[in-house]
Amino acid sequence: MAFMEKAREGDMRMQTAQETPVWAVKHGVIGGIIGGITFALAEMIGGKIVSGSPLVMPLKVIASIPIGDMPPKIATSTAIPVGLITHMVMSMIFGVIFALIVAYVPMLRVSPIVTVAAASVYGLLLWLINFYVLAPAISRPWFTTAPKGQQFVYHTFFFGTVYGLYLLAVMLRERSATPATDEGV
Repeated sequence: MAFMEKAREGDMRMQTAQETPVWAVKHGVIGGIIGGITFALAEMIGGKIVSGSPLVMPLKVIASIPIGDMPPKIATSTAIPVGLITHMVMSMIFGVIFALIVAYVPMLRVSPIVTVAAASVYGLLLWLINFYVLAPAISRPWFTTAPKGQQFVYHTFFFGTVYGLYLLAVMLRERSATPATDEGV
């Protein structure tokens, strides 16, 4: 309960920082990069452990978005740069979108649990929308055949939760850096 009161007080003091597009873009990009790297590593390692797929296969799948070929047809020398660039750009864009939502929806900043849970749900929604709405719409049907349990975990926890923890850390750091007021004491 004390955190929620501090969060509300902090939001009142921090409106100029956390409720601006500049804050959202900066921390959306940074958080997107952190979540994107964690997600990519988890997917590469998880795919190798769970299904024995090559470590580069997730990059081939991601590279298939702009290239349009089936992932196995994409050369590794192409998949690595195209997959990494595509993945990081998408992670940054998705990070900025969520940071803007957090900046303009104060309820998402009232407690650590709410912030991290909202980011985790956001990661889940990214998976569902990207794989089951956008991929078929741009003729990339192989996304819908990806292992559902693994993709749920990667998107929800390795992107969403990690990203939410980053935003939470930033908000807590900014609140602790704000001088406390003696009002109401």
